[in-house]
Amino acid sequence: MIPARACGRSRVVCTVLLGIAASVQPIGATPAGSGYHLVDTIRLGGGEASGQLALDAVTHRLFVPRATGVTVVDVKEGRQARQIKNTSGARGVALAPALTRGFTSNRDANSVTIFNSRTLLAASDQPQTGASPEAIVYDPGSGHLFTMNTGSNNATAIAAVDGSALGTVPLGDRPGLAVTDGDGRVFVDLPERNEIAVFDTRLLRVVRRWPVAPCSGALGLAFDPAHHRLFFGCRSGTMGALDTGNGRVVATVPIGHAVDVMRYDPATALVFATSGDGTLTLVQQDSPDAYRIADVLTVPPGVHAMELDPSTHRIYLATHDGKASDGRGRPKTAASLVLLVYDR
Repeated sequence: MIPARACGRSRVVCTVLLGIAASVQPIGATPAGSGYHLVDTIRLGGGEASGQLALDAVTHRLFVPRATGVTVVDVKEGRQARQIKNTSGARGVALAPALTRGFTSNRDANSVTIFNSRTLLAASDQPQTGASPEAIVYDPGSGHLFTMNTGSNNATAIAAVDGSALGTVPLGDRPGLAVTDGDGRVFVDLPERNEIAVFDTRLLRVVRRWPVAPCSGALGLAFDPAHHRLFFGCRSGTMGALDTGNGRVVATVPIGHAVDVMRYDPATALVFATSGDGTLTLVQQDSPDAYRIADVLTVPPGVHAMELDPSTHRIYLATHDGKASDGRGRPKTAASLVLLVYDR
């Protein structure tokens, strides 16, 4: 800030300098209140989402894992496009845009389904994984795909280009969610140990273990590649920002309790955290080490799936519309899947 008394006679120059200073904002600054609100509801029917969503910004398709298989939604048209075959029991979807390929982790079959992300046709071969694969992540730096196997406490490595098996990464405990830095490292949440395990996607071994205490039961993860910051959500109601250069937690911010999913929008520098208590917290990144709450939205309690469209900055939440009653307290129809769309 330039003190007014320092202007003296050079008021024109001072006015220009003051205008420049006022125009300088933190990275991706967002107005107070953020402006995010519900803009659309897409009803899909059938059962609830069973895992994490994935969005292809080029084709405007949202992939929704369900117990019966992966449902593909055309978010531009706001309707269901089709179902991907051989994806029963899917728990997660990963996309490799450069290969025009998509992958699902199938918990019931201990397998991965490979499909063409344009035609949505599934390949006949299904690579095998460890026990009960859930989270799935593709690392473009190595070209390798990884499933987090909750029944065998390890990660299965698969070559994304041809589906061949590459090996197994022992994790030492039951894995939760995982994200990649896109350049050869995967960060895995180990909630029972309150730590983040880091493994090398080429060496296929854990190279770092970072404690996240006093955070308890970290579950949600998101990554900022430009500033090398890993965001993690704690079930106790806190979000942490970790420097992936040294493993140090640089900041914490209060969020909703029982966080499940997090996303980061690099264009707006907003971190989104949806929690089981019925809140969607938007955290503004003012600098790599400084964060503040930009907004808190009320959403349906128990939302476990969320995705960000980086091209439109829209947020998609998967929830259900409850169960219809026959008037005597008995359920008449099963809960139907609903996508809530939020925009500014």
